[in-house]
Order: sequence, then C-alpha cells, then structure tokens
Amino acid sequence: MKRSRLPVLITLALVPLLVGASPAQAQKSRVDPPSPVRIGVFGGLALPAGDLGNAADLGFGLGLRVEGRAHASGWGLRGDLSWDRFAGRRTVNAYSYTALAGNLVHRERNGRFYEYGGLGVYSSRVAFVDGFDASDTNLGMQLGLGADLTSVAPRLFAEFGLTSAFTSGRSSLWFPVRLGFWF
Repeated sequence: MKRSRLPVLITLALVPLLVGASPAQAQKSRVDPPSPVRIGVFGGLALPAGDLGNAADLGFGLGLRVEGRAHASGWGLRGDLSWDRFAGRRTVNAYSYTALAGNLVHRERNGRFYEYGGLGVYSSRVAFVDGFDASDTNLGMQLGLGADLTSVAPRLFAEFGLTSAFTSGRSSLWFPVRLGFWF
C-alpha cells in the first residue's frame, strides 16, 4: 500500500509548484519595464519657406528615429536621421537635405503629446538644370509639436515642426508635417 501512496504524494507535492509557476511567469512579464529605447520611421510633406520657398515647390521627407523613454520628469532624448527633397524652379532641378539631429523631447503627463527641439548636421545638395551640383554641410535646428495617435504597437504619431539649415547666403527653412510609427 505504501507503494501506491508514493505517486499520489509526489503529485500533491508538485502540483503547487507547477500551478505557482504559471502565475509567477505571467506576473513577471507584466512587471518587466518596457524597453528603454524605441525606434520609429516617418514620412511626410514639407512646406518650404524663405529663400527656399521662393526657389522650390512642396517637398517630402523620410526618416528614422531612436528615442529614449521619457523619465519621470517627462524629458528624454531623441536622434533623427532624415532626408528631405524639394523640386526646384527655374535653374534648379532639386534641393535635398540629409540630416543627423539630436533633440530634447518633453512628453506631457498623459504621454500622448510632446514637444521637441534640437540641433543637427545638415548636408545640402542642389542639383542644377545644367548638370552641375553644389553641396554643403552646415549646422541646423529643428523644433515642433507632436502627438501619439494610437496607444497600441505599432504606435501611429503625427508631428508638425520647423526646420532650418544654416546655409550660407540663403535661408533653408521648411515646415515638415510627418506621420510615422513607433515600434
């Protein structure tokens, strides 16, 4: 008879361990903090202004960004790699700007709305009708407002901003309107 009780006793001893492991794993996955970094992609339109607005038409832009999660104070850092292109007028075929920018981001308490601003390095290229190209690299700045439109991954976001590349002899200024996804 002792032999038939041994499997029952072993089963009774293991059941709490097996049952206890499942809620512990589920609880652990709910407690683990989200990744400290998130990656996003974006695209949109860009309205040129100033000297660029006089020489170019409506443009478009594409980009990739990496953002650190905001701290309790709501402040975080973000890096953008972007490319903006504008069709030229008269003697210019196109203006294009490739940028690597660092931004300080402030997220509101609800985490949905945010403001950003920062500096970057902007490589500009002007393609002339006669086949000659001119390129230059300068500092620039960007700032703007944004909102996360959805709260589930991938999160959809929208931004409206101001970008100014400090080019010599002319103002390279545009207003990007972007839509993108956080992953």
